[in-house]
Amino acid sequence: MSYSRRQFLQLGAAGLAAGLLKPALPAIAASGKLQTLGRCLMVYVTVYEQPSVIAKHVGRHDRDAIIPIYSQVPTIDDYAPNPKWYATDGGFVHSSNVQLVEDRLNPGILNIDPTGMLFELTVPIATTRWQPNANADVAYTLYYGSTYWAVAAHKADSGGIWYELWDDRTNETYYAPAHTMRRIPPHELTPISPTVTNKRIEINTTAQTIAAYEGDDLKLKTLMSSGRRYSDSEGNLLGDFRTPYGSSQVHRKRPARHMAGDDAAAPDHFDLPGVPWVTYFNGVMAIHGTFWHNDYGTPWSHGCINVTPQIAKWFYRWALPVVPYGEALVEEIGTTVDVV
Repeated sequence: MSYSRRQFLQLGAAGLAAGLLKPALPAIAASGKLQTLGRCLMVYVTVYEQPSVIAKHVGRHDRDAIIPIYSQVPTIDDYAPNPKWYATDGGFVHSSNVQLVEDRLNPGILNIDPTGMLFELTVPIATTRWQPNANADVAYTLYYGSTYWAVAAHKADSGGIWYELWDDRTNETYYAPAHTMRRIPPHELTPISPTVTNKRIEINTTAQTIAAYEGDDLKLKTLMSSGRRYSDSEGNLLGDFRTPYGSSQVHRKRPARHMAGDDAAAPDHFDLPGVPWVTYFNGVMAIHGTFWHNDYGTPWSHGCINVTPQIAKWFYRWALPVVPYGEALVEEIGTTVDVV
């Protein structure tokens, strides 16, 4: 279930505690105005009395709970690889475990180009169905910031509108409530410095940073998450997915991609429709937006470069080749990517 800001405030701390928190939290410990909302990403997210991993536990949120975020604060620990915490009701949650989200509803549109129109999810969570009906079987759960191709719109008997979404991995279609998505307009995908040819992306897997250069001119640098080694609870290696070193070039770009592991039985299996703003290099490696963690600066992936959807969108617009608006896939050699 998702809550708008107005609904969130109207429900009040007591009502939310009854439905979302285990156990109920004390009254607001952090002062200030509601800044945004957060979606809890782990099986459970601990609320601490202070922004410290050794502070007292004062509550817990289950996965996909939506919580208020009042501010970002630094840790009081002497050392932390990720020092960012969020102030919420009753205490503090570590930023790595929470996706910052909004809850923006949209008017549905019925005139959808059958070749496809690009949409972005603007609510924390949306449930899709195999038919344009709220009682139909569930298809996928979608998350804030993910992107999709709509190929048709259907008006339900109840009066609501459902978008028919095309899945680029399975070639199936499923349906999402139209009010959960907004069409991405052309001006948001205008290429950034498209005539500049001496562009270069540098990925530093030690510092966990990604940087964009035009010649020697640094245009953007930010934290990212590269590939990691996965082990089980006993320390046995499950797979080494560290991003390989070397120089390659961007060769494919997609504004949306359904990514999934090949082995559904594997303990590290993933199935992620709507991965946004995908810029491929070195085979299947890609820079793309991420909605399943918020721990940039720490290796996380199966080899790809994880950044926020906003940063991924910038690289998608900036790196060559240029993707014409409305295209679902472009394959062409472009910007150099150096991984060190």
